[in-house]
Amino acid sequence: MESAKTLQLFPRMIPNILKDLCTGVVDLIYPPLCLICDNRLEGGYSEICPKCLANFKLIGKPHEQFSIPGDVHISKAWALFEFDEPFQNLIHHLKYSRRRKPIGVVLNHYKSQILDQLPVDEIDLVISIPLHPRKLRERGYNQVDDMSRWLAESLNTTLGSHLVKRTKYTSTQTKLSAEERVENVRAAFGITDGFAIKDNHILLVDDVLTTGATSNTLAGVLKEYGAGEIDLITLSTPRFGSA
Repeated sequence: MESAKTLQLFPRMIPNILKDLCTGVVDLIYPPLCLICDNRLEGGYSEICPKCLANFKLIGKPHEQFSIPGDVHISKAWALFEFDEPFQNLIHHLKYSRRRKPIGVVLNHYKSQILDQLPVDEIDLVISIPLHPRKLRERGYNQVDDMSRWLAESLNTTLGSHLVKRTKYTSTQTKLSAEERVENVRAAFGITDGFAIKDNHILLVDDVLTTGATSNTLAGVLKEYGAGEIDLITLSTPRFGSA
């Protein structure tokens, strides 16, 4: 009887067996390499080797001041890691190489240290800074959404990224001043459900904090709809302490 059951199950097992064989052959010909140092990954590690993971430098404290022109609508902002060369390399891959898995690898590795910084029991909604649909099509995905899902699950709270939308396509802000960034994102956001925003403590999520103009603009819109306290978390910042 057991032999008959095994024979019945075998056809269902064939796709998984073939998948494992193909993966093994690909790994043999093209061994998986660390995204940061290009050394071969061993011991079941995925995307980033343990040495590079351990070398990322947690900042461990929130920003205390912003250089944003006008009113500041963000209460606290955490940029988790120092913006050194290895982490810049990671950010580049997340943004432009369609590599989504590394963000989960990093966040899971530092999970306890990240959560220790945050007001875990106070956050009601976790919301990604949205991309305009055109930019989303160009890039293929919003890497910030993966971080937002991880945070919502880890904080045991609600993911509210669907409550906001990008209504204006904005050009790249890389070379703009703080004042130019504010002007560039003015009127760039809309709200899909104002009732769901009201009185909630919101954690906005982005990948890199520079001047904070984009996140502060969205925070201002959320405040207009009655949001409570608004915090911000990003992976890194090139301007710690003066964003």
